[in-house]
Amino acid sequence: MSNIPSRFECLPNELLIFIFQHFDARDLFRAFYNLNIRFNHLLQSLHYLSLTLFKYNSNEIDYYNELTPYIYTLIMDYAVNIDFNHFLNIHRLVLLSPTSSQLKQLVCNTLPYLEHLTIGYEHFLFCDHIPDLCEKIFSNGFPCLKSCSLLEPRILEIIPHMTQTIQLSILKMDNIDLLTYKSLLSLCPNLYILQFNILDDLDESCAIKPHLNLKRMIIKFQSHMKTLPDSIMNQYLSCVPNLEQFIVYEINFDVNIKEYLTFNWFASLTKKHFVFLRRLTYHLYIYGTKNYDTNLINHMKTHFKHVHKNRYLSQLVLNLV
Repeated sequence: MSNIPSRFECLPNELLIFIFQHFDARDLFRAFYNLNIRFNHLLQSLHYLSLTLFKYNSNEIDYYNELTPYIYTLIMDYAVNIDFNHFLNIHRLVLLSPTSSQLKQLVCNTLPYLEHLTIGYEHFLFCDHIPDLCEKIFSNGFPCLKSCSLLEPRILEIIPHMTQTIQLSILKMDNIDLLTYKSLLSLCPNLYILQFNILDDLDESCAIKPHLNLKRMIIKFQSHMKTLPDSIMNQYLSCVPNLEQFIVYEINFDVNIKEYLTFNWFASLTKKHFVFLRRLTYHLYIYGTKNYDTNLINHMKTHFKHVHKNRYLSQLVLNLV
């Protein structure tokens, strides 16, 4: 027992680093920076410091200047107006509800180490910087960018006019239509993971060049009156022949649950298009089923397994709301 440290400062660096991983950078620096030389060096050596800002006090500029060079992940809300140039080591940037000023900084700053970018819904609509930002993203304007989440809906109108990026391997979008889907596959030839919501259920055809590098796709859609037919899903699946993981999120508002007893669960499409598929996960959210029939649910799960016939790992995840 005499070997157990009696003070926090006596803990070994390895244990302190493990503890510090659970702190936000602002709280971490307030608690331990300038405590002593050892703690200063330890904080400055941390590689994955995260800072979340929901508001910004300009009177604390000197304090922020001490920690900004070491921030790896920056998460900001609309009420924050801070200079991105202070974040010399930023690798991940999340703008929860970006303002015009924040988007303008993205357009004007290089951010040479930025690897992941998330753009939420604009706080102020019709910002003039969205087209320029999209052009920068899809033309290798961020030299290290590999992952991007674009939730701003107006991007839908801009993407078909972009050029190409060979860097992006992960892309997450909000609602897109078939034409935008076609443009995305052409814009990002090295895309490995793609996530999106199907904007509508119009049964339209569109010639799409096969994308050979996409391995994981997450598709979300809502069901009204009837679930999504194979003819629509076929448009999205027929051009990604090397897919290995396929994940579906269906939100069912008013479809009769008995229809799923004969639903094909897109099994005929996976058999037709996916030679290398290893896993299919189907998340089904059904609303208004507080008094559901247990036997009906069990038959649904059995039918799901049957149609996929163990060709790959398949899982039905039911969420009854």
